[in-house]
Amino acid sequence: MKRSLFRTRSAAANLLFTDYSIQYLELHSADPLRVSRFGEHFLPEGIISGGRIQDPEKLSLILEECKEEWNLKKKKIRFVVPDSFVVVKKIEVPEDIPGDELKSYLYVELGNSIHLPFEDPLFDIQILDRPGQKRDVCLFAAPEAVVRDYSQFLEAHKLSPSAADISPLCLFRLHNQLQGENREQNSSLLVQANVKSVTFSIFEKDELLMMRSLPIEAQIKEWDCEYSAVSGDYFQLIHKTQSPDEVLSAFEDSLKEIERVMNFYQFTLNEGTRKIEKLFVTGDHPLLSELTERIADSAVMPVNNIRSQTVYTPDNQALPGKFNVLLGLALKEVD
Repeated sequence: MKRSLFRTRSAAANLLFTDYSIQYLELHSADPLRVSRFGEHFLPEGIISGGRIQDPEKLSLILEECKEEWNLKKKKIRFVVPDSFVVVKKIEVPEDIPGDELKSYLYVELGNSIHLPFEDPLFDIQILDRPGQKRDVCLFAAPEAVVRDYSQFLEAHKLSPSAADISPLCLFRLHNQLQGENREQNSSLLVQANVKSVTFSIFEKDELLMMRSLPIEAQIKEWDCEYSAVSGDYFQLIHKTQSPDEVLSAFEDSLKEIERVMNFYQFTLNEGTRKIEKLFVTGDHPLLSELTERIADSAVMPVNNIRSQTVYTPDNQALPGKFNVLLGLALKEVD
């Protein structure tokens, strides 16, 4: 049987690879929520593209630098599977199959009654809480080749990959940790706005029902990378030639997608009986504040923050919002 996509082990450093950066974070404590260290290294155009490693030699040089700077030696490494490769599907399963045999059943059905847009998936499941209704599970899957490429790349640098996760689950783990027992049980739309993609995820209570990632036309070589004047641990991208309005015009189609996603939840998944009640926006886009205003206008509802409080390091350095995914990944150890 395929190994689980989301297996977890001991405490670890947490890494996020994108087309333009490597992010790093280590957790100091979960309650109160504090981080030990965090950092970010810029990646020039073409080293990673569409979530796939394209230039392993250049990436190796950069990772070796990060390995020393972030003291990653002998630490277990968690990483995030690129959004563009993740598939989330709700599947009805026979009621007579025991819970501990569901994954075996789904593995047999892959390629038969269950179809995915890639072969050889790694997958995990969540049993959906539907008292008195048909039995459903949510299947999270990603191509084994993609996960293997990152795992083997880390191992080649004498780092030990211990777990992989997907960004929406990381973000809602963070949200739930901060809300605690007082968290509301809403149906929510999570929008992750990044420089080269927008990812839409629908949650019902704590259950991820849908995830869709759309590419954004953007070339990293057209952006200048400026490290923070306050801290050299992370950077901001500033477009070399385009105005903010011109940059944000690349998101016009994505903004139209918001209404389609909300209608999908209301009418396809719930036959008009339920609708999205809350909207969350997060991401690492340098114009996230301006984009958030446009998202709120498109959705015709207020926008909420996935992280409701500032998180600090022991020396009182505030953690930027662009690290929210990794903060949620770091909390995997305390689930």
